[in-house]
Amino acid sequence: MIKKIILLLAIVGPFGLYFFYSWLRKLEKKKVPIVKLSIISLILLALALGFLRFYGGFDPNTKYSPAKYENGKLKPAENK
Repeated sequence: MIKKIILLLAIVGPFGLYFFYSWLRKLEKKKVPIVKLSIISLILLALALGFLRFYGGFDPNTKYSPAKYENGKLKPAENK
């Protein structure tokens, strides 16, 4: 779930912050810098995907054991 939130913030964050800032400052009759905001969003998206790639990965040499019941309790899946 946290991964989805990070990706969503990376994509929508700069636009949301800009519109929130505009609303607070009551800037009227100004054009929205869509190109700059899109570039910032793409950079943040790349950073978020890179972070998630190296943060949440498992070593391919680990052994996966699926979830199972032991003594009447569910033991979650794990990589050893």
